[in-house]
Amino acid sequence: MRGWIILAVLGAAAACGDGQKAAAVDSAPDSPPVQTQIERGQYIMNVTANCTFCHTPLLANGARDLDHLMSGVDCFVDFDSPDFADNHNGTGCVSTRNLTPDPTGLKNATDAQIKNAFQNGIRTDGKPLAPLMPYWIFHNMSDDDANAVVAYLRSLPPIQHTVKPNEAPFSLFNDGTLPQSPFLSLAKIPLPRGGDNNVSAMRGRYLSAQIGLCVDCHTPDTATNPNDLIGALTLNQDAFFSGGRLFPKGALGLLDATYPAFIVTRNLTPDTTGLGGWTKPQITNAIAIGKDQMGNAVCAATHGGVISPYAALEDQDLKDIVEYISNIPAIANDTAAKFCPAPPIPDQAGAETGVECGNGMDDDGDNVPDDGCLCGNCQGPPVQ
Repeated sequence: MRGWIILAVLGAAAACGDGQKAAAVDSAPDSPPVQTQIERGQYIMNVTANCTFCHTPLLANGARDLDHLMSGVDCFVDFDSPDFADNHNGTGCVSTRNLTPDPTGLKNATDAQIKNAFQNGIRTDGKPLAPLMPYWIFHNMSDDDANAVVAYLRSLPPIQHTVKPNEAPFSLFNDGTLPQSPFLSLAKIPLPRGGDNNVSAMRGRYLSAQIGLCVDCHTPDTATNPNDLIGALTLNQDAFFSGGRLFPKGALGLLDATYPAFIVTRNLTPDTTGLGGWTKPQITNAIAIGKDQMGNAVCAATHGGVISPYAALEDQDLKDIVEYISNIPAIANDTAAKFCPAPPIPDQAGAETGVECGNGMDDDGDNVPDDGCLCGNCQGPPVQ
């Protein structure tokens, strides 16, 4: 298993107790009264939590196959393969669960078992989940919203699909050989300026760090070396939203050659190395339609493009997230200055490094500009 691939994964034993969970529930905002319980669950799973990204197979055009919504994906990504497709060598594949109410999915699971899975990381068969599933974020979801998620899952059309088991090293989480990631400490998720009195920003905090994945992708991990799998799956809880998480473009479904081979997430804090100087409309555009300050596409599958969930954010929710991001404490972290470790990418022509990174040019002559480089905010294909 190549160490640099490990750093791409989308998400120490969990040590958070019941006291923290109670505090999280008390602090969570009420669900909007205009939504039914099932509608609320649908909104969480398909928009804020982006569950469709992992649990629904792709069509050839890159969109999700809604005829197989939430039915799970065999070898969702093979981290031991250059193109992240299953290379059938028996290692590296992580599959996603069938969440529909079919016997091969969740039909025979109780509500408590389902919530225990997505909030506490314990599968319905009692085994630990691999922490690519961000239960460690959803642990802080309110009880009302957790119940809404279950109600929505119960409402889905049942689809028969027995999902392929995980392969090593991810199967080692399931059998308990490797420890799971710790729950996010609610006390460490930054408060906005104005604290609890900034009601809009506090709603944005809940949306982006308790029922949404902004905190996941935009927080650095704790890996100390390219082979540190546990560190790559554990967020630095002293640096929330400061960016620096590493993603090979293939793991994000970004296969266009105009994207760099590696992407590092943007520092979202209002530091000069982050979003300092950005206006709220500019931040809004980046989240909802995937355009940066200059109108260029950002390197993110979730912002713009055919699989973006955030274009469907409710107007008030989008405003609340922007209000929160605009008012969190600044952290200096120049993610745009970073470049990938060696050995870098499965590219026979090599990779660009150092001062060659980020200049938008094909410095190594392989017809891929900035390949091997990380980007805090690169220009990808035009936003559709």
